[in-house]
Amino acid sequence: MSRPRRFRLDTSPGLRPPQPGRGRKRGKIPDVRRACEPTQPHLPGGRGQRSPPWRVKGAGRWQHGPMHTRPGLLTIAHGTRDQRGADEMDELLEHLRRRLHAPVGNGWLEEFAEPDVVTAAGRLVEQGVTRMVTVPFLSFGAGHAKTDVPQGVAELRAAFPEVTVRHGRVLGLHPELFALARQRVEAVRSGTISEDEVLLVTASGSSDPDANGDLWKAARFLAEGTGHRWVEAAFAGVTWPTADVVLRRAVAAGARRVVLFSWSLLAGLLERRVARWADQVAQESRIEILDAGRFGPDPLVADVVLDRYREVLEGDPRMNCDLCAYRVPLPGLERRVAAPSAGGRRAAAVEEGSET
Repeated sequence: MSRPRRFRLDTSPGLRPPQPGRGRKRGKIPDVRRACEPTQPHLPGGRGQRSPPWRVKGAGRWQHGPMHTRPGLLTIAHGTRDQRGADEMDELLEHLRRRLHAPVGNGWLEEFAEPDVVTAAGRLVEQGVTRMVTVPFLSFGAGHAKTDVPQGVAELRAAFPEVTVRHGRVLGLHPELFALARQRVEAVRSGTISEDEVLLVTASGSSDPDANGDLWKAARFLAEGTGHRWVEAAFAGVTWPTADVVLRRAVAAGARRVVLFSWSLLAGLLERRVARWADQVAQESRIEILDAGRFGPDPLVADVVLDRYREVLEGDPRMNCDLCAYRVPLPGLERRVAAPSAGGRRAAAVEEGSET
């Protein structure tokens, strides 16, 4: 069995790390991407000997241990005052570490949550990361994704100029998220879906029309998979319509059951607000409301994050077809997956089964 590769610092003149008892000369810090090269393990001292120290500009001190050939992963999340959300983030990071086998961390955008983006990145640098991929751990491309996250990445690059940073996209409308959402919905209900059953998909809400429109698309697409023919979307705040308004509207329209799913990655206070509204409406009208929960720290969510990570490194030249019926097996349209790109009569024949 081959031993792990280890990186050894080139100790040619001018690049030697400081020695105990000697003063360190001030000067330019070496570019570790050039100074460090992979070598075979060299352990003349036996167990316990550490590899030579190295340093990345901005790290603050000399580090020990092998540098990583695979880029580190830094997720950037909104931030939460709900301890449940912070605990779920820690659980998700463990899923990611087991899958990626490289340093993984998370930085929060809001000041009330720790660590911030730069601090979290510094912890990865201390583990030997010289290349890093940042992935916004956000559902949609709203204001945080378009302003706050880029600012955080810019601050990261300024703090660690010797680290190569490449940025990914938000999780968005990923097929695995729809698969997980469908599992959540089907877990709380059974039997045939009646005409007076509503699927209500909620989110926190944004002032960005693009992000708000994505929730409506998500709700309709999820209904295609669950079989619901009455679907609504609503928000916890910021924009319209709020979930309490939509619930009362559904009651007035004759709904007798609502399946509620929160398009949220982690537990949060806004999700609790929707839950309170649901309890109020249920008490007022005696309508049945089934809570299907949220995504949470599920392994499928970790897979989506790693998919965004791989996109950055391998490239993902595609048009807007993440959820295309020719790419994702949709109910009633399974035969379209991987079918040849052809229109008109031939496409209809393939779908009907008269041509394979």
